[in-house]
Order: sequence, then structure tokens, then C-alpha cells
Amino acid sequence: MEIKKELGKQHKDFRYLSDQDIQKLRDVSVARSYSKGQVLFDVDDDRSHVYFLVSGIIKLEKIDETGTFTYLHFKKAKSLLLYLDLFTDKKHYVSAVAYTDIEIISIPVKIFEEVVSNSALQLITVIQEQSKLLRTQIFKIQKGIINNADCRVTATLAIIYKDLGEKQYPSGTVIVSSPITINDIARASGTTRETASIVIKKLVTAKKIKYSRKYLTFLDTSFFNDLLND
Repeated sequence: MEIKKELGKQHKDFRYLSDQDIQKLRDVSVARSYSKGQVLFDVDDDRSHVYFLVSGIIKLEKIDETGTFTYLHFKKAKSLLLYLDLFTDKKHYVSAVAYTDIEIISIPVKIFEEVVSNSALQLITVIQEQSKLLRTQIFKIQKGIINNADCRVTATLAIIYKDLGEKQYPSGTVIVSSPITINDIARASGTTRETASIVIKKLVTAKKIKYSRKYLTFLDTSFFNDLLND
């Protein structure tokens, strides 16, 4: 993995930085690989770096003190984490675990915030990304308080569709290239594995999705787009 190749203006996270500032990031960044299941950082760890995910999927999670409520979110390759932390928090509010084997570039947060502050357009990008994340969290809260497991599981799948899906041409279907377990879908939905499995089978029968060997294919993209925009 070449840092010079990955940290460039082809990615929205660095698009409006000057060549000088991009080089400044490259000079202080470190490339690392993690195996599936390894922890990048935990809740309340010092927020010393931001991470650009080069390949694989990262799982962000936080479990409440009772152990009954789980915040669960996924990030796919070619994305920066965590946007919601920037310029504010000194500690991480979630843990990050390699959901698959991953490659990341670690960037000192102070330097990243400094170079981003030099570009008004890059700051706008930060605000836009934070806004998208907040909209997703509002959607999760709205659906999460519904006393209907079918709705909660379907909402979780819609978020996975939005965050991890890759559109296929010419079919128009959307696939998730890495396996997603029913257990994680259930945890993110605040329900049991059995209930999540039943809901998934209903959606398969209705030809909304395919779910085979933990791999998701979204067939009815209009259904999930409408749900997200409801």
C-alpha cells in the first residue's frame, strides 16, 4: 500500500487541499494492516488520529451499561473515520473493529484538522459529511423507537444498503461485497437473531433482497431508497 497513491485529490476527503497540505499529510501518515476482529480503538481511547480506510470494512460499535442496547455502524473502503469527532471530542465515543481484514492509513488528528482548516471548500465537505451522518442517526432513532421488529430490521438493512452497497451494471441491483451476519443485523436492530432471520426471509420472499451465505443483494432498490427518504 502506497500512502502517496492513496492520499490524493481523487478522494473527497482530500479533494480541496493544496498540494503542499496533502504532502504534509503524507509525510506524517502511517500505513497499517489489521486482521479481522482486531481493534483499532476503543471507547474513551484518546482521539489522536483519524483513519483513512483503504480496503475492507470497519465496524463501529458501542454497548450501553446494561448490555442490552448496541450502536452498530459499518464503514467501507475509501472513507475517512470519524467525521463526527473532528474539532470537538478528545476521546472516541465508539470502538472500531476490523469487520474484515483491512488496510488503513493513520493520520495525526491535529495535523489533519490544521490542513482542513486551511481550505474553506474542504471544511464544507466536512460539514456535508457530518450532516449525512446525523441524518442517518436520526433515521436510526426514528425507526429504532418503533415497537415493530420488522420495521427496525428493514431500517437496518436500508442503512447497510446506503453505507456498504455497490451498484451493479447493467442489472441495477446493489450488492454488499462482504458477508454481514444475521447476528449483527439483529444487534443493530435491537431484536433477536430469530426475529431478524424471519424478517429477512420475508424480504427474500417478497423479492426485495437476496441473502445467501451471509451475502446481501438488494433487488428492489426503489423500496430501500423510498424508506431512507421517508
